[in-house]
Amino acid sequence: MCIHKEIESILDNWIEKTNKNEFYLAHSFDKLINRKNSAEAFEYISQMIDAIVETNEDFIASLLIFYLNCLYEKANTTEIHPYLSSKIEQLEVHIFHLQGEYSKREYQEFKRDVRLLR
Repeated sequence: MCIHKEIESILDNWIEKTNKNEFYLAHSFDKLINRKNSAEAFEYISQMIDAIVETNEDFIASLLIFYLNCLYEKANTTEIHPYLSSKIEQLEVHIFHLQGEYSKREYQEFKRDVRLLR
C-alpha cells in the first residue's frame, strides 16, 4: 500500500506551501476532486483510504477523511465502496491510535454522512 502520486504531490512540503498560501491544501484537494466525474470519484475512494492509513499526522488524517467524504458526495451514491468495507477495521484502528482528536471527530462525521453503522 502506498499513497497515490496525486495525493503524495499535494502533501509533499505541505507546511511550507501552506505558509505561502493558507488555502493551499483546500485548493489542491478541491481541484483534485473537481476534475473527477462521479464514477472516477467513487473509484478514487480507495486511494484516499490508503492515504489515511499511511499518514501518522492527526491533522493530515482529518483532512484526508474530510476529502474522503467529499469524494462520496461527488460520487453521489449511498453504496459503501468495497475497498472501504474491506479496510474499515484497519482504518478505524489506525485513526484510534493517532495522537490528537481531529481525525477521530472527522471520522465520526464521515460515518454519519455515509450512514456507516459500526
